[in-house]
Amino acid sequence: MRISTSTIFQTGGGRISDLQSALNRTQQQIAAGRRILTPSDDPIGSARALVITQADAVNDQFAINRKSATNTLSIAESRLGDVSSTLSNVKSLLISAGSGILTDQERTYIANELQGNLDQLFGLANSTDGTEAYLFSGFSSTVAPYTKTQGGAAYNGDQGARAIQVDTSRQIPISDVGEAIFGNIRTSPNQFNVVPNPLNAGTPTFSAAINVPTSANLTGNNYEVVFDNTGLNFTVQNTTTNTTVVPSTAYVSPATVTVDGIDISITTAPGANGAPGPGDKFVIQPGNQNIFETITDAINALKTPASTVQGKADLGWRLQQANSNVDKSLSNVLIARTNFGTSLKELEQLDAGGEGLGLVYKQELSEIQDLDYAKAITELNQNQVVLQAAQQSFIKATSLSLFNFMN
Repeated sequence: MRISTSTIFQTGGGRISDLQSALNRTQQQIAAGRRILTPSDDPIGSARALVITQADAVNDQFAINRKSATNTLSIAESRLGDVSSTLSNVKSLLISAGSGILTDQERTYIANELQGNLDQLFGLANSTDGTEAYLFSGFSSTVAPYTKTQGGAAYNGDQGARAIQVDTSRQIPISDVGEAIFGNIRTSPNQFNVVPNPLNAGTPTFSAAINVPTSANLTGNNYEVVFDNTGLNFTVQNTTTNTTVVPSTAYVSPATVTVDGIDISITTAPGANGAPGPGDKFVIQPGNQNIFETITDAINALKTPASTVQGKADLGWRLQQANSNVDKSLSNVLIARTNFGTSLKELEQLDAGGEGLGLVYKQELSEIQDLDYAKAITELNQNQVVLQAAQQSFIKATSLSLFNFMN
């Protein structure tokens, strides 16, 4: 069979080119430390490596989310610790203010100290997570949750609780609704809390309810119904603003007046003591308060002179109610801190699991992608020897011709 010169060159050159490509590929594998450089090197291994790489990237993102959640929850828990300390100080001041030996001036000093604690609570309630996001305003993280009002504070946030995805099937709340911590102080199971003065002589039936048509006028303030020295006439005062909202009105049972969206009803019960007595008083408060309203009410009570028997009785039950409300608020804070602490503990466990999963992913990727250096170096040496042999053979083969025999 005759083999042309061009065939010899094409065959030899192609073989040398293939051997050179194989040598280069091995050198690239050694330089990169990877067995798979392109999907064509191992289609099945490449597909599996892609899936594992994506899963590992998601796991890394969860780790970042957990770190962010841990930072936010740690700040929130720390702020609630400060709230607990402040409320404990408030309770101590209220107990001190109840001493019967204090003068009106001394109670004013306590009221001023309570004001400082109230301002501190405002700052804590409006805390941020360090990224200008408010901790206790729900989904409305760009809105300060509380603003001061004459009667205490108004909540500006919503009822949503922000959460972050920290695992495939787990979201962790990273904040709490301000009203769940600083509000939700139930003073009565009804819409309003109606409290008779301890020194009242009469026992009429007294109730308060929302007047639906005028409910937009609700203020959240405290009111007081006061009977005059005859017990035959009454006035209604807004004790938060120190204004009279219902002037002196003759009492005829049953009597109903509507004030700022509230229907106030008074009915004389049968019996000798059923009718209101001279100077009888009834306080009307919202059935649900926040701690800012409680402390504001206590401050106002301490600033009111209480040198008479009636005044001391008023002060006594107001401070007693304030103490009870502070206890309820402390309970709310404790529940929130417990929830945050539970979430932080869960994040620690998820972190440990995520780290273990990351190691598994990296080990699987290593088994699929990483290069066996001993095998690769052996193959490199083999390819070099084969390439050199092919080059030498090509030189010998191309030098064979009739001209050599003629010479």
